[in-house]
Amino acid sequence: MEQEHNFCSSCGNTKERDKNSISSGDNSINTIGSEITGSTIHVGDYYSNSNSINPAILNLKRHFVSLPWSSEGRVANRSSLLKLGTWGSIASIVGLFLPYFTEMDYQPHFFMLGFGLFMSLLMLSFILKKFKFTHFFGLMNFEAGAKDGAYLTKTTCDCPWCGSEMKLRMVGPKNHKEHMLLCERNPSQHKIIFDSTAMPDIVE
Repeated sequence: MEQEHNFCSSCGNTKERDKNSISSGDNSINTIGSEITGSTIHVGDYYSNSNSINPAILNLKRHFVSLPWSSEGRVANRSSLLKLGTWGSIASIVGLFLPYFTEMDYQPHFFMLGFGLFMSLLMLSFILKKFKFTHFFGLMNFEAGAKDGAYLTKTTCDCPWCGSEMKLRMVGPKNHKEHMLLCERNPSQHKIIFDSTAMPDIVE
C-alpha cells in the first residue's frame, strides 16, 4: 500500500498504524520491523506463486477443434456416449463368453478390442458429467457443454510474465500428471497449474 492509503485495495482492511510498517518503491518492497509470512507477493511483473494468479489477467481462450462432421468441435451428445459405451461393453462381454456355450468359431482379440473401446466411452461420459473437463491427447481436451454436448477443444492464454502465448498441456511424472499452462517462449519457468473452473461453460 502507498503511505497515503488508509485501506488495502485487495482485502479492504484498514491499514494498521503501529511501529511496524511496509512501504513499496519501484518494483521493490521494503519492510521495517515486520515479517511477511504465508503470503503471495506480487511486485511488478514477478509472481512469487504462479498458482495464485488471477485468471482474469490471463485472457483464457477456448478453441474448438474442427471435426469432419462439426466445425465447432462437438463430438457427440454425452448421453449418446453413455448409451454406446454401456451397450457396446455388454455386447463385447457377451461375445467373449458366447463361444463357451456354442460351437461357433471366433477371434477373441476383436471382442477384447471392442470392450476396451466401449469402456473408454463409458468412462468418458462419467468423467464429463462429474468434472466437465478431461485431457484427451496432445493439446486437445474433452469438455462437456451446459446441456448435453461433448466437445473437443484446445486452451490457450497470455503469459503474465512475457506476454507470449501459453498452451495447455498434460505434464509431470507418469503417476502425477497435471494440466499445466506452459509459455511458448519460456516453458521451463513460465508455467501455471490450470483450473478448468476458471473457464466459462460452453453454452449450447
